[in-house]
Amino acid sequence: MSTLSKIGISLLLLLVAYYSSKLTFRVIQGFYSRKGTSLKAPNTLRLVLNIFFFLIAAMIILSVIFEDLIPVITGIGVGGLVVGIALQRPLENIISGIFLLVGRAVIEGDVVKIGEHSGVVETVNLNHTILKSFDGKRVLIPNISVWRGEIIHYWPGPIRRLEMIVGLPYEVEVSVALSVLQEVIDEEELIYKGEGISNFVVFNGFNTSSIDFKLYFWFERANYFDVQNNVAAGIYKKLKEKGITIPFPQLDIHVKELPGVGGIQ
Repeated sequence: MSTLSKIGISLLLLLVAYYSSKLTFRVIQGFYSRKGTSLKAPNTLRLVLNIFFFLIAAMIILSVIFEDLIPVITGIGVGGLVVGIALQRPLENIISGIFLLVGRAVIEGDVVKIGEHSGVVETVNLNHTILKSFDGKRVLIPNISVWRGEIIHYWPGPIRRLEMIVGLPYEVEVSVALSVLQEVIDEEELIYKGEGISNFVVFNGFNTSSIDFKLYFWFERANYFDVQNNVAAGIYKKLKEKGITIPFPQLDIHVKELPGVGGIQ
């Protein structure tokens, strides 16, 4: 087979791999659409399909160009050792990226904290995990850092719990405060009250100017901001109805006249 023919077949195989990957992606996407659901990680799936089809194409191209692959494989093994040492860091990222994709430690669309960065996972490619931070920044984190570091998933399920601390004046009985705050939780519609879920108030400690209580309540992801605003507004309204004021920092100064000393100290 002539060199020109080998080049032509190689280009044809690359085109076949490219369009096979696109076609497979559309078939999978169409399958989910017919079921009435959306594909959860389209960017990650597209990457995996590209790797799969182009890897097959590369293997076939090598078999077309080189009739005897044993010397080629031997040469790749020797040269690969040198290249591997030179490209140790990028290869670590690639291997870590494969582990992340297979293990699904982070998935496209997850809200996570990785190291010092928090945001939504846009995609996991072979070199970086890409986050979109809450303030709109695009953060590229090397996969090796993601694989070795601590990953916090903010939404492992459809609901999560929030804690809110409220300080009330010392004039209010603890039992009364617990009852009033529990009423707020029970009356708020955005707080999730499904089976097996408990929303409650507990005593949190004696502070310098207040008795503190902590509210624990569950909510759905779509209500993250609204439920906090509603609970805060509900607490303020309920306290006002009961005639309870929200305390502020106070400092009592006691003036004492010492015996035998002329004047007040």
